[in-house]
Amino acid sequence: MARLELSNVSKSYGAFDAITDVSLAIEDGEFAVFVGPSGCGKSTLLRLIAGLDPISDGAIRIGADDVTRRPAGTRSVAMVFQSYALYPHMSVYDNIAFPLQMERRSKGDIRQQVEKAAGTVQLSTRLKDKPSKLSGGQRQRVAIARAIVRKPKIFLMDEPLSNLDAALRIEMRTELTQLHKELGATMVYVTHDQLEAMTMADRIVVLNGGRVEQVGRPMDLYHNPVNRFVAGFIGSPPMNMLRGKVKAIESEYYSFEAPGIGTIVIDGLAKRLKIGEEVVLGIRPEFLAPHPAGSEPLVKIGAVPRSVERLGAQTIVHSAIEGQNFTCVFAGDQVVEPGRELNVYCDAANIHVFDAAGITVSRN
Repeated sequence: MARLELSNVSKSYGAFDAITDVSLAIEDGEFAVFVGPSGCGKSTLLRLIAGLDPISDGAIRIGADDVTRRPAGTRSVAMVFQSYALYPHMSVYDNIAFPLQMERRSKGDIRQQVEKAAGTVQLSTRLKDKPSKLSGGQRQRVAIARAIVRKPKIFLMDEPLSNLDAALRIEMRTELTQLHKELGATMVYVTHDQLEAMTMADRIVVLNGGRVEQVGRPMDLYHNPVNRFVAGFIGSPPMNMLRGKVKAIESEYYSFEAPGIGTIVIDGLAKRLKIGEEVVLGIRPEFLAPHPAGSEPLVKIGAVPRSVERLGAQTIVHSAIEGQNFTCVFAGDQVVEPGRELNVYCDAANIHVFDAAGITVSRN
């Protein structure tokens, strides 16, 4: 296994900049997840690491080796694709064995490696079957086993679970996390699903428009997003965003006027804002409560529910404030009536403030 380092990596297709000046280090044995919306450049970046596409500028190092100009087959990486990329006419055994056969390994060595990898992904009893006889999850396990036998320095996975149904995705998330622990491998995983990123990653790399927005541990990104994009992308349901203005400043206390809500007082902001300056106030749905509780300063917000989703353990309430979507997450047994005004409460310390440029105003 090895450390992966990207230094000022860029990729352009004509006048289109797909990746712009990405610098990033993924440590030996780390499970890193690239996440972002469709078209943000995450799969492109993975292909650059694999050597499937040449970079336009910058450098890529795997361990002590500069692999920037090396062809894909010499980089000691193994890639697992969304489409499985299995040979339909070959058995599971032969699909797993294929890269070893290309290296002209002995039959005994191949059998040993294939059986070990098949056992790791729980396919020991399916080695004689063709891919057509396997479920989607089992086919993806074959692709993973084929990557394992290559003993790469780095595993690269491009949305490997996106073709599976919801139940299988949950099962495979757990299996991949366990596999990472067993192998102690360096893994780079691409997904558009922030839930996958939050549950699997040691660190998350949030991409948008070909640039890195933020890198950090899942809960660091959740609690301390650097900007509106990260705040809105990480977390489900997404963070509520309410427009506001600075109304008054007294010592370290800022009063914000938010249409449809009124005055919100927040203290401890590190940046000096100006009276009249426009801001956005961010509140996570799960930090809203239908009843006041605790001794901290509370913000009271009135909203009229438009729809209610009952999920068993949770009740999700959708409403709007001055044309802005506003969502609350309550306990599953909370009674909420659509169309009837509802007061909710939030600890002021849980409100994020973003300036006019969308950058988080940090706290002291």
